[in-house]
Amino acid sequence: MNAEEWLEKLRQKRHERIRRVKRLMRPLPRRSNVHRYPFLKWFAQTARKRSYLWSFRRQYIIPAIYVGCILSMLPIYGIQVPLAFFLAIVLRCNLMIMIATQFITNPVTAVPLYTIACFVGLQILSLTGYDIPGGSAWEFAGIMASNLKAILFSVVGNASAQQSVHALVQESGMSLMKLGYLAFISTVIGGAIIGYFIGFIFSCVYQGMAKYYERSHKQMQLHFEKLNPKLKFGRHSQSEPPTKPDESTPG
Repeated sequence: MNAEEWLEKLRQKRHERIRRVKRLMRPLPRRSNVHRYPFLKWFAQTARKRSYLWSFRRQYIIPAIYVGCILSMLPIYGIQVPLAFFLAIVLRCNLMIMIATQFITNPVTAVPLYTIACFVGLQILSLTGYDIPGGSAWEFAGIMASNLKAILFSVVGNASAQQSVHALVQESGMSLMKLGYLAFISTVIGGAIIGYFIGFIFSCVYQGMAKYYERSHKQMQLHFEKLNPKLKFGRHSQSEPPTKPDESTPG
């Protein structure tokens, strides 16, 4: 394979990778279409002026993964996107990654994920000496599950929902407001912990892929220099406009 064929192969690989990334980013706000999205359209000009919101450099990607995953696990479903936008500006993160991670919790996954987060948070509170109704997270989870089931069936059955709520308050020994506060705090604590571990996994995957592409690029560079020592590997970019470091499309 001569130098020209290597250049053509490089261009094809680069364009294929760009097309793959664009397909993944299609449902996400980008610098060119941020004005079409609810809420974000009010701040479109502000977002376009901040290049780090669209940059795929590692120093903007890694924080976005961690913060976005933690935010997605907090019990604030419905206001995650506005918060993701403001946090991306304050913490100088990639906005697309911040918003993409909010899809972790959706109408299908929100209830089971928040339930797990609440249980993890209760375990943490129990370990710190916090007084959990029933004496443990498992006992409290059983109380909540049985009474919430009764409340749910009261909607379609003959029993009164008010009676079921009253039974929950009696059995737990806490007022309804305190129960709600405990559930919220537990979900916040558990969600932050779970979100951090999800972010750790995603960041490892991202960094592994980045290293793979970097290694592949270096191998192609060595092959090309062997074929044509007089011509530097970077010369192929003369036929195409150079990609700026902060553009939304990764180089």
